[in-house]
Amino acid sequence: MLSRTPIASAKKKIKRRQSTWQRIIVVFIKILISPLVLLADSFRRKGILDNSWLYAFFLFTTVVMGLTGMGILLNDIPLFKTLRMISTQIESREILAGDLRPIIKTINKYALQFNVDPNLIYAVIKSESNFQTMVISRSGARGLMQLMPEVWREYNPKSGCNGNHKDRRVCKEGDCIFDPDANIRTGVNYLRDLLDRYQGRVDLALEAYNAGIGNVRPGMAPKYRETRHYIQQTLSSWQDLRKFTIDQQLKLSIQLQLGLKWLFGLTFFCWVVLFWWANRKLFRK
Repeated sequence: MLSRTPIASAKKKIKRRQSTWQRIIVVFIKILISPLVLLADSFRRKGILDNSWLYAFFLFTTVVMGLTGMGILLNDIPLFKTLRMISTQIESREILAGDLRPIIKTINKYALQFNVDPNLIYAVIKSESNFQTMVISRSGARGLMQLMPEVWREYNPKSGCNGNHKDRRVCKEGDCIFDPDANIRTGVNYLRDLLDRYQGRVDLALEAYNAGIGNVRPGMAPKYRETRHYIQQTLSSWQDLRKFTIDQQLKLSIQLQLGLKWLFGLTFFCWVVLFWWANRKLFRK
C-alpha cells in the first residue's frame, strides 16, 4: 500500500492538471464563440441565455478593445514622429521667416480655384521669393510669386498699382502687386495658363515663368543657367512636397491623432466601468 501511494498521488496531480487545462481550453473556446452565441440567441423568442455566455462576450469585447487600442498606439508612434518632424522642418524660422499660415491658406484657396497642385505653387514661391512679400528682384519681379509688372497689368487690367512702391498702404485693399492674396491669385492664374500653353509640361511652364515665354525653346536646354538652376530646384522641391501635406494639414493630422487617442481612452474607460458594473450586478449572485 505504501509503495502505491506516490503513484496514486502522481496520477491525481496529472488528472488535476488535465482538468485545469481542459477548463482553460473550454473557457477560451467559449470566449471566442460567445459573439456567435449571443447573435444566435437574439433570434430566440423564448428562453434566457446563461449569464456565463454574456460574461464571456463582455470579456471577449474588452480584450479586443484593449488589443485594438494597443495596436493603434504602437502603430501610430512612427507616423506621429514623422508628422511632427515634417511640421517642424516646414516651420523652421531659419528657412522661412514669418507666420506662413495665412499664405498657405491662400495657396490652397487658389490652387483649388485654378486647378493647380498646391505643392507646385508652394515650391514656386519658395524658389522665387522664399516667402518674402515685399521683395523686388534685379529684373523687377515683385512679391511672393515674383510677378513682372506687365504680367500684373495683363491679369489685372483695372488695377491702379504700378509696383513702384514698397508700402501696400498706398494702394487700395486687394489691389497691390505686393498684396499676398492678389499676388498669389495672379501668379497661380498665370501659372495655370502656362501649363495649358505647354500641354501640362511643368518644366516648360516653369521655364516660361522664370525666363519669359519668348525664351522657351521646347526640345532644347533652357537658355539661361539661372533658369536651369531654378527649374531643377523647383522641381526637386515640388517632388519632395508631393509626398507630404504642408503645414495646416500636418497640424490638423497631428491634432486628429491626439484627439483619437483621447477619444479611445474615454471610450475604453466607459466600457471598463460598464464591465465592472455588469460583473458586480449581473454575474455575481
